[in-house]
Amino acid sequence: MPQILLITGGTGNLGSHLVRTAQKSGKWDEVHSTYHALNPNFHKIFWHFTDARNSVLPMLTRINPTCIIHTMALSSPDECEKRKLDAWQINVQATSEIITYANLNAVRFIYTSTDLVFDGVKGDYSEEDKACPVNFYGDTKLEVENDILEKFTTANYVTARLGLLYGFNLNQRLNFFDTIYNGLRNQDSVKLFKDQFRSMMNISNAAECLMELASNTYQGMIHLAGPERISRYDFGLRLAHHLKLPAATIAGIKTDEMQSISKRPKDVSLNVNLALKTLKTPIQSVDEGIRSIFSL
Repeated sequence: MPQILLITGGTGNLGSHLVRTAQKSGKWDEVHSTYHALNPNFHKIFWHFTDARNSVLPMLTRINPTCIIHTMALSSPDECEKRKLDAWQINVQATSEIITYANLNAVRFIYTSTDLVFDGVKGDYSEEDKACPVNFYGDTKLEVENDILEKFTTANYVTARLGLLYGFNLNQRLNFFDTIYNGLRNQDSVKLFKDQFRSMMNISNAAECLMELASNTYQGMIHLAGPERISRYDFGLRLAHHLKLPAATIAGIKTDEMQSISKRPKDVSLNVNLALKTLKTPIQSVDEGIRSIFSL
C-alpha cells in the first residue's frame, strides 16, 4: 500500500519546515500539502489550493492519504479575536471534517495544538493538567482536542501541544525570530516580553519530532516543546550572545505595556518529560537549537 502523507498548511511557519523534512526523508511514496494565502515554495510536492472555510472533503478523497499532519489554522491570537467566524471555520469546522474522514478511513492523524490552551497561572503544564484557554485562539484549539477524543474510535491519532517555535520562516511571512534576528543585525530597537514564559523549540526540531510521530505508533496527547522555561526577552539575549552582536537594542517590556487585542497568558511553559521518554529524536535546548540554525 502506498504511503501517502498530507501536510495541511504547508506554506505556513511550521508547515513549510514539515514539507522540507518530509521531502528530505524519502520515507513517503507521495507527499501532498495544502496552501492558501502564500504560494508553494518547494518542488516535487503535490500542492492543493485550499480554502478551509469551505469543505475539504473533496480534497481528502482525491488524495486518499495514509497519514495527515494537520497544521492549517488561523494561528494569530489577535486575528482570531478580530475574525472569530473565520477562526472557527478554519480551526474547528474544517478540522472536524478532517477528523471524521481520518477516523472512518483509518488514517493516522497528527494534530498540532498549542500551549495556549492553558491559562498561564502555574506553568510547567503536563499532559494531565486541565486546559483553560484565555483567548479565542486557545478556545478553538481546545475544542478540536475534545473533538478528537469524542470522534476517534481507532485511537490512531496524536495531539501534539507545541510550545513557541523559533527559526527562520521558509516563506515570505516574517515571524518573531526573523524580527529579533533582523533587529540585532541592523541594531534596531526590539521590544520583547520579559514576563511571559514559554517552552521555546527550534522549528526544524519540532518538524523532525512530528515526522517521527507520523511514522511510529504512539497514541494520544504529548507535549512537544523545548526543555526550558524562557521569556522572549531572555531568548533575544541568548541569540545576541550567539551572534556576538550587541544586545543593547533589545528592550524587556511587560505585558501590560503592550496593547493587544487578545489576552495573553503569563506562563504556559510545558513539561516535556513524556516526549523525552517517548521520542528517539533528541529535543534541543535553546542554545542547541540556536546553534543548529546557524550551522546549516
